[in-house]
Amino acid sequence: MKKDMRNIFYFVLAILFTSTISFETIFAQTSEDPEQMFNLAKEHFVNGEYKEAITIYDEILEIFPNNISTLKMKGIAQSNLDEHTNSLKLFFKVLQYKPNDVIALTGMGVGFGNLGEYQESITYFEKASSEKPNSIIINNYKNFINSVILKYPYIPTEKPDETVKVQISSIPEWIKPIAKWWSEGKIKDLEFNSALRYLIENKVIQIPPVETLKQSDENIPEWVKNNAGWWADNQINDDAFVSGIQYLIENGLILIAIENKQQKSQEELDHEFYLFEKYLRDISNNIIKEKRYIEYPNPSQDVIKKFLRDYIKWNFEEEVKKASEKFPDPTYQIDDGVYIIHYKVFINDQPNGLPLDHVSTLKNSFAFWEKQDLSTDNQNARMEFEVTNQKHEANVWVTWVVRDIGDGVLGHAHLGKGVVEVTLGDYNCDGSFQLYDVNSVETIMTHELGHSIGLKHVSEENNIMYPSFVPAYAYCLLS
Repeated sequence: MKKDMRNIFYFVLAILFTSTISFETIFAQTSEDPEQMFNLAKEHFVNGEYKEAITIYDEILEIFPNNISTLKMKGIAQSNLDEHTNSLKLFFKVLQYKPNDVIALTGMGVGFGNLGEYQESITYFEKASSEKPNSIIINNYKNFINSVILKYPYIPTEKPDETVKVQISSIPEWIKPIAKWWSEGKIKDLEFNSALRYLIENKVIQIPPVETLKQSDENIPEWVKNNAGWWADNQINDDAFVSGIQYLIENGLILIAIENKQQKSQEELDHEFYLFEKYLRDISNNIIKEKRYIEYPNPSQDVIKKFLRDYIKWNFEEEVKKASEKFPDPTYQIDDGVYIIHYKVFINDQPNGLPLDHVSTLKNSFAFWEKQDLSTDNQNARMEFEVTNQKHEANVWVTWVVRDIGDGVLGHAHLGKGVVEVTLGDYNCDGSFQLYDVNSVETIMTHELGHSIGLKHVSEENNIMYPSFVPAYAYCLLS
């Protein structure tokens, strides 16, 4: 192999910041354009300038206090600043208005995980997973939290009593004659239904949301009609009367033409938020009392800190400078006219704190190339890989790194033999270091391993040796 073919080939990618968050409110003209402010905040955000971004988010929230996009972005920024209690409050507010918002549900799971409240954390990850079952990020978080729950016993913080009880203000007297007539069969169910709808829509009777069945063909039980009559005659109280009505709705015996999930009043929302803040205070007190050990659900920051701390120990840059001529040539044999080229591979340790197993997926990269029909010197060729613990006898030295090896560069390799280096993450998701998912790292590794056995880039987009690739992240909330 000629010397000019031993240059380092770079696997280059320009990763553009993309977000599932858009500015969700149409605004009237103001002296300050909130949409422009939001975009300016995003510029700070993607550069990791979270405090500057939060300042602008606060200005927007002064104008539009419940803007969903701004609440979510501020929540993520505070999460990245380790202000987990504050981020939880923002995600909670989002869920009060959009209960199925995946980012907010996942953010709640992350926040409670960072507080060591793992049972509550997994509850939110499960809800997020039900909304987006195939999300790699959510599944990574779920797996991590489940592993922590198994190995780390703790006493979950008791939640405030949030049970929604039937609330009754003074029921108007005009309802009683209608209830009496209904109990005696003098008016039809439809007429009584209209009166009930009025009471519920105007929150005179507040019934908790229920999983209402389809309309039943069964007759309304006599005890319910008796209740209505007794209530009209002041023989039972309002609570007993409303319990009968709730039974009818839950069992589909009478249909109320209102949404199952009733819109909450601001007073109810404020009370929910008050209870949530109390819950967070109780968690903080319990952490102090228990001296609770916490494993953070997003390990990306922990990995980069440990890597930078041990940077001299790894000395990757010196290894990469090592010329490929210094590596021994792979051996080969000819079997039925096919070159069987045998590579010995030394695998470096993964960075400390890495929760994802890339060593096992490297075997998939080996298997991929061993199945390919290749050629060399116009002869058919196949590859074989053998892992060795002796670095000096290796034809290829494989490592995973989290250092910056160039803007947009995902990995590089000497051509034919030598060093294979694959990055494990970058700063392009939200301005903080975020790990790639296992499948992305495996793809990059397979590509770079292709260089190490002498393959160059190709122009076919579906080919593993195509020079660009968009990685997915393992834990980033904005993916």
